[in-house]
Amino acid sequence: MERIFWLLYHPFAWAYDWVAHVVSVGRWRHWVRTILPFIRGLRVLEIGFGPGHLQVELNAAGFSTFGVDESMPMIKLARNRLQRAGLVSNLVRGRAETLPFACECFDCVVATFPGAFILATPTLEGIWRILRPGGRLVILLGSRLGGNSPYTRFLRWLFRVTSQGPWLPSVCDSITARLVDLNYVNVTWENSDYNGDRLLVLVAQKPSDLAIAEAKGLE
Repeated sequence: MERIFWLLYHPFAWAYDWVAHVVSVGRWRHWVRTILPFIRGLRVLEIGFGPGHLQVELNAAGFSTFGVDESMPMIKLARNRLQRAGLVSNLVRGRAETLPFACECFDCVVATFPGAFILATPTLEGIWRILRPGGRLVILLGSRLGGNSPYTRFLRWLFRVTSQGPWLPSVCDSITARLVDLNYVNVTWENSDYNGDRLLVLVAQKPSDLAIAEAKGLE
């Protein structure tokens, strides 16, 4: 599956929107928009922005928006999309494990349907570094299609075997523990909804300056 995702994100990036439309029964872009109510602050970084749909939404919502992605074909697609919308693109090429940004420069970091890299320790440590005190990490991790047609049942199976479907409580608990070990606070699992589809959103926060100072005082 990792090989398929890599191909779709690189040489076949031109087909990404079509594939996303098919596997979500046309709901992919609606799902991505459900992350907007969880965003806080002004300066927002999107990790793995793909063809740039959320970049357009973030700009339209008034955020100061930046993006980082490893795929050059996706960067080109996203830049073209932003230009057609008359928007400035603040997109850079880079890896989530080594984010090319200064310390404490973002109020919020977001990702939608990312790969396993987003929960790797180097990625989470890098996000911590670039978040301002009190900043928020928001990840749309997975979805569960509503409905009971043969096609939606097949898609629910497909999402489950590709780790895009329901997440077991034990897995969520393990991820929460890892985030807490890395000094994130207020870790919550939110269920967003779109027309009967359930979307799983992970929210975590970097402590405020005061909380960090108090923690150091207790050491």
